[in-house]
Amino acid sequence: MKKLLAIAVLGFLFIHVQGQWYSRQFDVNSIDELSQTQLNYALERAEANLKTGKILTYSGIGVFAVGTLIAATGVNGFWNGLDEDDLNRYAAGSVLMLLGMGSTIVGVPFWVAGSRRKRQVEIALLRFDASAYTGFQPTQQYGLSLTLNF
Repeated sequence: MKKLLAIAVLGFLFIHVQGQWYSRQFDVNSIDELSQTQLNYALERAEANLKTGKILTYSGIGVFAVGTLIAATGVNGFWNGLDEDDLNRYAAGSVLMLLGMGSTIVGVPFWVAGSRRKRQVEIALLRFDASAYTGFQPTQQYGLSLTLNF
């Protein structure tokens, strides 16, 4: 029981200390401590992770489908053991199916984490946008101007 409790406490401590991406990447305690430049960089990285996740997921699904079709054409030779070409097709299709599953298994967490991080960064970037608070978009003006915010 003591070992289980010690492992649980260490696990929670690890999650608390290393659980936030901005703590590891920028060495801050809160996402609100990041500058606009750091948030823009984090947004670029999140969009890259999101794009990578989508590519891996969709390509994995496609490779799995192609592998399934190839394996289905050779399944007769696998069960009967008579035709070596059918056996090779079944083996090639099975390998493609495994590669497709692996790609999808890796792609889905990338996609989810990228979309979650992108949403967090976009919310944090709102504090740098004055129009996000009021909904008012100031017009482009040339010269001197005076703005009063209440």
